[in-house]
Amino acid sequence: MLTSILGARLSWHFANGWVFEPAIVGPDIVDYTLKEGPHAGRHAIQHFYYQRVAPGVETTVWYEESGALVHITWYLETQTTHRFAALPAWLAEDMTVYRGDNQDPAFLEKIKKLISERQDYPRHILNDEGYFKVI
Repeated sequence: MLTSILGARLSWHFANGWVFEPAIVGPDIVDYTLKEGPHAGRHAIQHFYYQRVAPGVETTVWYEESGALVHITWYLETQTTHRFAALPAWLAEDMTVYRGDNQDPAFLEKIKKLISERQDYPRHILNDEGYFKVI
């Protein structure tokens, strides 16, 4: 069993068909590529806040360049997760615009333009379960 999510390299799955692989959890970042899902091909490095809630239960939370807020609870023994995320309305309407790399200045400019032109509210809430495998 994992003793911490920190330092893990994962294949991470959600019921809606999203597959992040690899998802590499560092001491203060998650580096992920979306392999399957509505914005497959997205690569991002997100700086997060981390908390060990109890033995075998950890949380990470980050704020994405789109304005999305993502909170993950990691259950290490069962290798399952709970995700709560609040996505801007414009992103939830067409997730394909999120294909790209958040380390690419051109991609970031595209996202800034969408933020300035499109509606943020009402937020689309993701409140779902997933699982992960160490790879």
